[in-house]
Amino acid sequence: MKYFTHGCLLKFGAILVGGLVCTFCVQAQITRLPHADTTSGNYFGTSVALDGSRAIVGASGEASCGAGAGAAYIFELADSTGYWHEKARLVPSDCEEGFAFGRKVALDGDVALVAGSQEYFAAERLSAIYVFERNGSGTWAQTGRLTSAGHNREGPAGAAVAVHDDRILFTTAGDATLGNQMHGTAYIYEKVNGTWLLKHRVTGSDDVSTGIFGGNAALHFDRLAVAGSAYFSRSAGSVYLFESDREGSWSEVARLGGIEGFFISLDMHGDELLVGQTTAGRNESGQATLFARDSTGAWLKTATLEPPTPYRKGAFGTEVALYGDRALVVGYDEQLRLNFNVDRVVYIFARSSGQWHYQGIIDIGEAAFGNSIDLYNQTALLGAAGSTDAGAAYVIQIW
Repeated sequence: MKYFTHGCLLKFGAILVGGLVCTFCVQAQITRLPHADTTSGNYFGTSVALDGSRAIVGASGEASCGAGAGAAYIFELADSTGYWHEKARLVPSDCEEGFAFGRKVALDGDVALVAGSQEYFAAERLSAIYVFERNGSGTWAQTGRLTSAGHNREGPAGAAVAVHDDRILFTTAGDATLGNQMHGTAYIYEKVNGTWLLKHRVTGSDDVSTGIFGGNAALHFDRLAVAGSAYFSRSAGSVYLFESDREGSWSEVARLGGIEGFFISLDMHGDELLVGQTTAGRNESGQATLFARDSTGAWLKTATLEPPTPYRKGAFGTEVALYGDRALVVGYDEQLRLNFNVDRVVYIFARSSGQWHYQGIIDIGEAAFGNSIDLYNQTALLGAAGSTDAGAAYVIQIW
């Protein structure tokens, strides 16, 4: 079977390419990654990560060693053909039914992280983050299994995972149960003499009324950001920022308050942070806010991204991705109704002469599209994992 879907999509065009309805206001190429499992509810694409010409995709519902055990897949781009090829199928050494391995993934060069856990909050079953590394012969093998050191009220490990420059970050989700709320924790591992060692644990300085620390997170060199959502209270949450000093100690340098969203999405690149706020704006249409670190170390708001047509409860900001002068934001592109499902789209923004401008949307006509996203230079990786169909993942080259 030929999985490669490839087309040049022109400005304001809506055309059918390989069975996909795609709408763009920019030129782009779209490739559907190969995946032989067509089982409904395999959740292939529930998590994605992209690093250059290599990608990882989680399939947390796949029956790898039992129902819902999960798996993850490594893909690489063949420069001579433009095709993406599956290079490895990852499963944990202690694979078990219902583990949802692949719920979260991260990738940096020859290091991949895959998290497995069944619950978001206060889980009693063990959860873990698995480290896989690529050796000189090109084989991927499990080299570590990381878990939290706290008690169950921290929530399961792997609410978020990230890896960058021989440093691993993962968070626990905390406990969002009303009347029993508690912060989660961020764990920082570093590679020392070939072994991943726990170096630091950090948590939010403020109380849970400003958000429960431990949701989405991002890591870039000596900086990390962790979301703290208010969840069920429907009040504003926070994003906590930490930096590492020359001695390797981490300290909180800022708390960005007033962040509005049940699950707060974020991404970091260099001195900039993009935060999705799905319930911000007029009629809770959603926004994505950019913050930048200035020369004094302060984090300041620099821009607000909004869809060209803000729809009531449009969930704009559900997922975000940032790389250099380009940003992607997931949201709906029509008014929400209770009697039918609507499609999610990915909005494209670009910065020119210091100003951010809306460029267009990526729309394949699926409600699950964009449940996970990543961005590397001008290449986007987007997941579409729903419960009623087999999941999918798409690589999109944007010009």
